Amino acid sequence: RSWRKRPPCHAPRRRAACHATRRRVARGRGAGSQPSWDGRGPEAGCRAMMNALIGYQPPVTRCLILASGTLMLLCSLDMISQFSLYLNWQLIIYEFQLWRLVTCFLFFGTFGLHYFWNTYVLVFYCSSLEAVSFHSKSADFLWMLICSAGMLLMLTFFFGNSYFISGAMIDVTTYVWGRRNPAARMQLLFFTIRAPYVPWVLAWISLLMGGNIQDHLMGVAAGHIYYFFEDVYPLLPTSKGFRIFRTPKILKIICSQRD
Repeated sequence: RSWRKRPPCHAPRRRAACHATRRRVARGRGAGSQPSWDGRGPEAGCRAMMNALIGYQPPVTRCLILASGTLMLLCSLDMISQFSLYLNWQLIIYEFQLWRLVTCFLFFGTFGLHYFWNTYVLVFYCSSLEAVSFHSKSADFLWMLICSAGMLLMLTFFFGNSYFISGAMIDVTTYVWGRRNPAARMQLLFFTIRAPYVPWVLAWISLLMGGNIQDHLMGVAAGHIYYFFEDVYPLLPTSKGFRIFRTPKILKIICSQRD
């Protein structure tokens, strides 16, 4: 009765396999002692906690929700005053209180119906716009918000007297969302409306809640300017593909966006 001899472990192929196995085990042990970036480290717990509080949101929308929620809590607890957040061009120009250029877009009000209504609209339309139309393009979406904020500040400086422009920024996102989803229909307050008319309906509801119609008109105007020069004008033969609101490369590098 003959027995087949197995090749010894010191054979070249078996020796190479043993060394490869040892290297994989060593890498696995070494990775366990370092912070993990693939969803198993401490940052994954923070991400899971935020998802449990506000649900899964795209990165830019999540930052907007967290920033507005933080300002709401600080003002509701009287830790900071609303007078240090509103848009005041004299304080910005002569006293260099530049943070007002940002906080006027992030403050949706103190704890109450007005704040939760604006947050609901922000979560639904802003998140949908970033997740669908700007999928994997967070830098482009952030640049749209920056350009829209610049247009709103310019309109406010010359024509408006608004103190907080957060509602106008929401109108920008709803207008662009409606234009890029013209066939969508929304159920809002027992009425079915087409997506392009959503900003006007939301402006009417905000007016009933004590809002300022001028802010909504400025938001619709800024949203239309962005939509025209980003989605309509580049398709015209005379434009030769020129885009006014082209995202800077440095912002794409910061947001890790690939072309």
